[in-house]
Amino acid sequence: MRAVVVYESLWGNTAAVARAIAEGLGERAEAMSTAEASAEAVAGADLVVAGCPVHSMSMPSEKSREQAKRGAGGPGGTPPDLSHPPLRAWLAGLPRGDGAGAAFDTSVDAWYGRGAGKRIDRGLRRAGYEPLVPPESFHVAGRKVVPSGDGMLLDGELDRAREWGAGLARRMAQRAEGD
Repeated sequence: MRAVVVYESLWGNTAAVARAIAEGLGERAEAMSTAEASAEAVAGADLVVAGCPVHSMSMPSEKSREQAKRGAGGPGGTPPDLSHPPLRAWLAGLPRGDGAGAAFDTSVDAWYGRGAGKRIDRGLRRAGYEPLVPPESFHVAGRKVVPSGDGMLLDGELDRAREWGAGLARRMAQRAEGD
């Protein structure tokens, strides 16, 4: 099974989760930013997993990315990484496929930390990627990151992301057996 895990990450939290999911999926899985995930890179993937942080109870928009740029940033005023396109734009340009899809987001664990996963799921579905599982959220303590690059992911979230990736791999294997 070939899988790609595509992410938008402003301070590294979502990128770290995407890499952990890819590790869980196995050796034929690759995590890549929206800048790296060209149509050619995604073509022929059996599974496309996509994720981004939650901004204002949704996927980041140009407006919320601009607000992040003007905001205080991470420790010491670290600016957000805006070098890759928003996942919203990437999904809008995703060529039609026929594999499976899965969505995730990174958010605070609160009522206002919801909103991106379902929208990502819909975008994958519109491009022909049938949802394999419901969207998953991985939680951060806040929107800032620490200099180590580990971000503010809550303890255990990277392990949980690896396990989720391994579960996706098992579901894909079961799906292949059923064909």
